Amino acid sequence: MYQDSRRRFENAGAITGSTVLALVIPFLGPLIYLFIRPPEYLTDAHDRELETLALEAQVEGLRCPECEAVVGPKFLVCPMCTAPLREPCRRCSEPLEPSWRVCPYCAAPASPSSSSFSEETRIS
Repeated sequence: MYQDSRRRFENAGAITGSTVLALVIPFLGPLIYLFIRPPEYLTDAHDRELETLALEAQVEGLRCPECEAVVGPKFLVCPMCTAPLREPCRRCSEPLEPSWRVCPYCAAPASPSSSSFSEETRIS
């Protein structure tokens, strides 16, 4: 019972109290402990909390890399700092992620990225 209470309680007093309860009342103590113990292990509660935080971050939305403002999935620029976020497709005007090579909406080749544009300007 001591090992189980260590996995379920953070408070040292609760761990000690549950162990003493089992020792003082040998048969009834463990039955009482079954009713008063937390329903899950501390590690399970911690994992659930981390998962909840990750889901909240996904639901909250995307953030601008410059000013951390919340931006929509179809925004081309940040409305707060006007930082460029995505390029529009040449054919269908849908917003494209910078790493995409082709538009997933119309299969048109994506416009050249700013890095290839800067290489062209260095060459000429």
